[in-house]
Amino acid sequence: MKPCTSPRSIQEGRPHFILIHRSLYALLAFSFLFFTCSILFSDETLIHLRPYPKPNLSISTNLSHIVFGISSSGLTWDRLREYNELWWRPQEMHGYIWLDENPPADVTWPDTVPPYRICKSNSSVLRVAKTVVETYRAVQFNTRLTTENRWFIIGDDATIFFPDNLVAMLRNYNHGDMYYIGSISESVEQDLVHSYGMAYGGAGFAISYKAAAELALIMDVCLEQYHNLYGSDERIQSCLSELGLSLTLEPGFHQVDLRGNIYGMLAAHPVAPLLSLNRMNFVPPISPLNKNNLEALKSLVDVSKHDPSRTLQQAICYEHGPGFNWSISVSWGYTVQIYPWSIAPRELVKPLMTFTTWRTCSSGPFTFDARPINENQTCELPLTFFLDQARAETGLNGIRRTVTDYLRNDLYKNVTNCTLPSFTKAFKLQRVRVLATKMDPDEWEHAPRRHCCRTSRARNGKMLTVQISQCAPGQRASWQV
Repeated sequence: MKPCTSPRSIQEGRPHFILIHRSLYALLAFSFLFFTCSILFSDETLIHLRPYPKPNLSISTNLSHIVFGISSSGLTWDRLREYNELWWRPQEMHGYIWLDENPPADVTWPDTVPPYRICKSNSSVLRVAKTVVETYRAVQFNTRLTTENRWFIIGDDATIFFPDNLVAMLRNYNHGDMYYIGSISESVEQDLVHSYGMAYGGAGFAISYKAAAELALIMDVCLEQYHNLYGSDERIQSCLSELGLSLTLEPGFHQVDLRGNIYGMLAAHPVAPLLSLNRMNFVPPISPLNKNNLEALKSLVDVSKHDPSRTLQQAICYEHGPGFNWSISVSWGYTVQIYPWSIAPRELVKPLMTFTTWRTCSSGPFTFDARPINENQTCELPLTFFLDQARAETGLNGIRRTVTDYLRNDLYKNVTNCTLPSFTKAFKLQRVRVLATKMDPDEWEHAPRRHCCRTSRARNGKMLTVQISQCAPGQRASWQV
């Protein structure tokens, strides 16, 4: 028989039951409200709820569609600020410098560089890795940005970008797709240690809006999974790999994992737009005509504004005459090399090995072909000329072109010890003048091809004139007499 419960005992227990019942409802209601608010107001969910913008393919990509995210720190910014001022255009570009701490209170932030924001983390590697996502999130809530955001360009405070060429390159890709675009290290030993499928962060890389949005959803959790990896760029690549993205290679991004004089690399650039240079604070001045590397780089950046697409593009031609054969290689806006003997184009496109690898200072291997050079063999050395001045002009036919002058300054001083007749004639040269039609950036949308050139001598053999233009049908660089 069940024990009896008096009506009094039931009535006495009811108030406690009702109180507990109401408390549970209140707790559930609070939990639901808290969960809902956290869903609605968290950064990641706002990103998730905001639909991807439908790509506008009718308007070509321009600088206003690109947002730059530059990672820096309080320790490095002061000494690297001027490198950023070389390429940043305050009235045309937008982006952010990401610092780990606020600048000193008595320092006015200059308007010659991007505005700064703070990104704090227990690890500098994590902080740099978050630059992509933090830049993406900053853009979402910046009401001043009135144009469509299509691409994010990520780099560090030692990266020198060439903005017009970035635009020309990105126009080749559909910004509505998921893209991760960059390049690998020049030193094989670096790629073996890190990855051949990773965009090196110092060289900079591009990530499309849609890819950045997807990355923002997983970044915080994903970074923790790869805490054992060395660099921020490795972690970014690992997280993008989880999204199914692989690296799209663009050889114009340059990590410059090289030691010593990088002249050889700059004098034989691949047939691709020059997009970036990194670690220029670690190499000697790229031109002997300038007091320091900052001045030399300013010269390169300034001349690139005359003809961005042609910057560092190589042209090869030959000058023949009684008793001499010259092979001429022009790296537009930077240098001219004259070899007083015949060299096939397939050899001239290989950079002179004026540098060593980054990690062990070895003579290779590199991720490109390189020509070894023996400085003691004086008759196997080129004469070198460096950019002195540049100007733009319009011809009578309305065609725009540039005129660039290069002064003789031999990289290898002992070349003058060679007594071969072909060298003796070449020693008279003091200046090379290069006339080049302005290169259409739309050319990068087609199969890459070097432009052709032809030469003539003037001023009693003291000046060589080189004319560069698109190759005519059947035109070639004929190196044999």
